[in-house]
Amino acid sequence: MSRGRGGRAAALPDGTWEAPQRTPPGGPDTTVVFIEETSGTPKVFDFSRLPGEAGVQCWLARAFARRTGPRSGVKRLESARGLYYTCRRFAAVLADMDLVVHGPAGLTGAHIAAFTLRYAGMPTGRADLITLRALLRDDDELPEPARAALLAGRLPQSRAQDRDPVVAYDAQEWQLIMTALRRDVRAARDRISAGRALLARYRAGEITAGPDARLGAVLDMFDRTGDVPREKSGNPARRVTRAGGVDAVAALLCLTAAEMTAFCLLLTALTATNFGTVAAWPAISFRPGGGGDGPGGAGSDPASAVTLVEQVKPRRGPEREHMVTALEDLPAALAGVLTAEEADGRLFRSPARLYWLLVDLTACSRRHRASTSAFTAFGSRAGGFIDRVGSHHVQQWARAGSFPAARTASAGAVRGAPSIDVRRIRQTAIEHAGRPVAHTRATMNDRYLARSQNVRDDSRIVVADALRDQEARARTAQAVPVFTAAFCARFGTDPDATAAEVGLDAAVLTEMIAGRQDTAVTSCIDHLSGPHTHPGQVCTASFLTCLDCVNARALPHQLPVQHAMAEQLAALRPHLDPTVWRARFQRRLHQLDDIFAAYTAAEHDQARAAITGQHRSLAGDVLSGDWDLR
Repeated sequence: MSRGRGGRAAALPDGTWEAPQRTPPGGPDTTVVFIEETSGTPKVFDFSRLPGEAGVQCWLARAFARRTGPRSGVKRLESARGLYYTCRRFAAVLADMDLVVHGPAGLTGAHIAAFTLRYAGMPTGRADLITLRALLRDDDELPEPARAALLAGRLPQSRAQDRDPVVAYDAQEWQLIMTALRRDVRAARDRISAGRALLARYRAGEITAGPDARLGAVLDMFDRTGDVPREKSGNPARRVTRAGGVDAVAALLCLTAAEMTAFCLLLTALTATNFGTVAAWPAISFRPGGGGDGPGGAGSDPASAVTLVEQVKPRRGPEREHMVTALEDLPAALAGVLTAEEADGRLFRSPARLYWLLVDLTACSRRHRASTSAFTAFGSRAGGFIDRVGSHHVQQWARAGSFPAARTASAGAVRGAPSIDVRRIRQTAIEHAGRPVAHTRATMNDRYLARSQNVRDDSRIVVADALRDQEARARTAQAVPVFTAAFCARFGTDPDATAAEVGLDAAVLTEMIAGRQDTAVTSCIDHLSGPHTHPGQVCTASFLTCLDCVNARALPHQLPVQHAMAEQLAALRPHLDPTVWRARFQRRLHQLDDIFAAYTAAEHDQARAAITGQHRSLAGDVLSGDWDLR
């Protein structure tokens, strides 16, 4: 036995303890008891009600018991019901077959195919096949041909896959939802604080008469017993009715179902955790810095700015389903910046503080419900105290706030009224956080971010900007300086100043203009100091590489051969593999286009008219590599 700080004693059960029986003693082989892990609620599943032969019913009951055992990933009652209904549909298909199936030994691939075809076009078809595979994958009684047919092939397309993918909320929609959630949390906090203050004043004897005293007496009884004063008939007493009824009295000390839902949705948004996982959070936590639960404890100190809460994700498997999530508070310095314009800003940006507030506000309902859940509330229509948040609560909260409750991932039809979908809330939170939450980074990238249109659009912008930047840099680095006709005319009148303008010696520029330093389609300022050879050695690079060389310069008398080169590059394109042409020649054509941009349309027309057979032969020799061998 050991005890950690702030924890409870850990010990083995006493010797009289026995594990809950999955099958009632002396009961039939077709009855299986499923016990929900979180609530301990038992549920009896009777497989004798399934259509078909008794042998099939018993076999499916055994498979069901094995799949829903303590070491399986089926922890919730809803999951067990879904598994049972799949067994029912499979049994119905076997019962309709012409050849009677008396047990698993008679199953063939045809029976599996019949089940797949029967429900292929239905909304549950894909899920049923997935469930059946998980149920019978390791079943020793299933014949091998039937197992091979069950596991063969791809899963059928579902209607859900044809709908719009899960999309994040845009900024306006997100702001509307968050504003509504924060409003409900503020209202609950202020109302319960006022109710507790009234009760404290009544118990201290500060209120002895009047409406507040009567309400204080009612609150005192509700806080102690979980009920209100009643008449002999069982109806609430008149003073309860005058206070607004049972729900109004309870709301002064407990959350309503809508407010409990608002807390769960807001924590989902702040932590990017699954809504169902958050809804199962306990009111028991651990703070590394010490202190108890609830606001005002040591959790307010910087040393306890992290609260550890245990959560369960059954889909991760029995070995990894139990996790610990860290709820962080904001550092004081950062909180001062964020709360400059909003008094409650720190609360609504801190998962830890919101969790502490939730635990504090649910203390009364949790005590009377005898629950350890962080999410408890009171609702007379729900039969009193409740300790579970379900999808129907989300729908009710959405309708109360004039939001459409959507079970699909599509955006709200009305602008300004987004649909409330817990999947979209988590999708938005993950996109905003940019980090994996209870999953791997690969899962985040491949599942959550890859399906996001917002992320794809942003990625295209980032990639396009990067490519344009790289292209601009490459073009700047590879651009060949062009000495236009006007430049050459100025050189004839003032050689020294014009040569100094481009950083060359006047004698070198004279040789270049005269054409005595031409290579193929450009001129070279110094073939003994090229970047591809050691200083003092003759350049041995390909003449086509001159377009990349820092020593290259383009002059007007080279424009005809440059056009001849561009024509032959374009003519080669349809005769070469596209990848080969892009790799070898596309950049050269772009470089020539950069040179052409320095000339006027008239100069281009004159150059094209001046192209000779010698120009075309020279361009062909350079492209074929013949000049590189000379």
